[in-house]
Amino acid sequence: MRMIGRTLRWGLRLGLAVLLVTLAAVIWADRATLSETLDGAALSAPVDAAIVLGAGVSGDGRLHYSSRRRVEGAVALLASGKAERLIFSGGIGGNHPTVSAAQLMRDFAEELGADPQRLLIEPRAVSTFENIRFSFEIAAARGLDSLALVSDPYHLPRARRIAAWFGRPEIPVSAVAGFDTTWWPERGLHYTREALAWWLNLGKIAGWEGLALLGVSPEARAEMIR
Repeated sequence: MRMIGRTLRWGLRLGLAVLLVTLAAVIWADRATLSETLDGAALSAPVDAAIVLGAGVSGDGRLHYSSRRRVEGAVALLASGKAERLIFSGGIGGNHPTVSAAQLMRDFAEELGADPQRLLIEPRAVSTFENIRFSFEIAAARGLDSLALVSDPYHLPRARRIAAWFGRPEIPVSAVAGFDTTWWPERGLHYTREALAWWLNLGKIAGWEGLALLGVSPEARAEMIR
């Protein structure tokens, strides 16, 4: 029993150390991504579509502040000619059981003056993993070749790695401003969730590849790994 207790303590210490290192990396990457890619600065040419990653809906059924900022940043790319279309990605949730986050984002974009003909939605995703997978499918079906990702700077490094795993290692990103001005406790919560999400996504990718080796179809894997 003493050996088991000692092993558990060391396991907890190791897990905490890994989390702290990952958290530090997320915070560093947040600052670097913001300075390098703010408002499409890294887009060397206009893209066929910018994929706007949803950030959820508040308890009152309205878009979360982060989601609104992402929509505002994406609409600015559209207005400046840096993106020809926008793909809003986000499924339904507990705070919005009858309408997808993607639809709410599109509605907000229209309120901001965006051309409805240039707005697409991906209304199924419940994670960044699915945001990117499903949005890539929509882009491929419509012949949209050059793509970019729009989100908060702390989120984009992970999103970009997922995109690379799905076959788009060259995809550019565009960070939106405003996260660095939010209340520190809220920022700390988002940073911590993002650090945990890195390891969760590694688990998803390992599971996806493992199931593929076992002969599980992509459709079945999609239902099992979200």
